[in-house]
Amino acid sequence: MELAKSHIRIIQQALNKMGLNAGLVDGIAGNKTKTALSGVPGNKSTWPFKRQAIAFIQLLCKQNGIDAGKIDGYWGPQTDYAYGVLKDYLQSGTMPLPWRDELPAASANPHNWPLENDASLLQFYGEVGKNQIRLTLPYPHRLSWDKRKVVRSIYCHEKVKDSLQTVLSNVLSHYGMEEIKRLRLDIWGGCLNVRKKRGGSTWSTHSWGIAMDYDPENNALRQGRDRAWFAHPEYDKWWEFWEQQGWVSLGRARNYDWMHVQAARKV
Repeated sequence: MELAKSHIRIIQQALNKMGLNAGLVDGIAGNKTKTALSGVPGNKSTWPFKRQAIAFIQLLCKQNGIDAGKIDGYWGPQTDYAYGVLKDYLQSGTMPLPWRDELPAASANPHNWPLENDASLLQFYGEVGKNQIRLTLPYPHRLSWDKRKVVRSIYCHEKVKDSLQTVLSNVLSHYGMEEIKRLRLDIWGGCLNVRKKRGGSTWSTHSWGIAMDYDPENNALRQGRDRAWFAHPEYDKWWEFWEQQGWVSLGRARNYDWMHVQAARKV
């Protein structure tokens, strides 16, 4: 992800408001902007400018009550969503209303995944962030926000481990590693992440470690099947393997958030 002029303008506006003199709000990261950014309290001056800038955007989100995840300078799916909310808020002066409190169901459900509401999820999976177990992935994944980092194991809820192992083993057997890389089925956006839904008011299924995100860059939250890569026919087997295990694709069912699949259902 590259920083656009719109990102830099928001940074410059905030820096000037803090009295740090970033110069003209022109979307150009010149010396004044970089010097001003280095003066932000808690700034990691050892980080490259891009990472400092992203961390500052994450900080701005946090200061405005928007959950951008950890302030680490990496542009993951949570930061991407939070930035969109921040941008809308700065333009309109009001926060967007929740729009993601309803989730769809899948047809098969061999593991009796619960309904997607907090009460059912708490009863079936327990408290958010608990009962996690390490899963060795059938094939290596790469972090969507830092593709240089290879992930060979993840934490997920103990009740979904075997099912997740089955799905990804089937993916490897069917596609092979070369095709997996071409289709970006190894670009991983996360599993366990205790937070509220992006655009919702209840717990995200990521909070229980029962959801997986893949290739967020090309399957963004609000993209429909006209733009999302995972809506293309060459991904049909990918979705078949998930749905055989009862996992729900929000893209397939509701035509948004094509990156996301979860072990929870909605009637």
